[in-house]
Amino acid sequence: MRHQQFSNKHFIVMCLLSWFGLTVSSKAAAEVDARSLKHPLVGYWESKIPETGCLESYWFKEDGTAVFTSGDEQLEARYEVTPQPDGQGFFKLTHRVTLSNKGLDCTRQTSEINTEQTSYVLFQPDGRSFISCDDDNPSLEACFGPVELKNNATRSLP
Repeated sequence: MRHQQFSNKHFIVMCLLSWFGLTVSSKAAAEVDARSLKHPLVGYWESKIPETGCLESYWFKEDGTAVFTSGDEQLEARYEVTPQPDGQGFFKLTHRVTLSNKGLDCTRQTSEINTEQTSYVLFQPDGRSFISCDDDNPSLEACFGPVELKNNATRSLP
């Protein structure tokens, strides 16, 4: 009977130590490379329209919301992006405008609330820039960019 109690206690202690070890190692891994746990789209990005020099910014937050500026236009949106790229390397990105200041964007247009747009995002191998395309055609004829990473969202923007 005494031997069995020792075995049960030993088993419980071993389980607790194993659980503690897994918890510590997963926390350490997350602290080492927090960016690896996020989608590569999460962060603050900027692009300048070459013809006009007009600045566009895209802030994709981890909670599925985004803030966009283009010229005088400021938008808030909800977005979804595929967790993995397709066979050509494109992520499918869909966003729906939830709030607009009705200002004119860099193309002298305005976005209406509840409008939805789908685009396809192709990252450079280093993840510090991407191009955005109207479709996932590898010819890249309907694309703009580069859109460059300015802040990877591990800290607050100023």
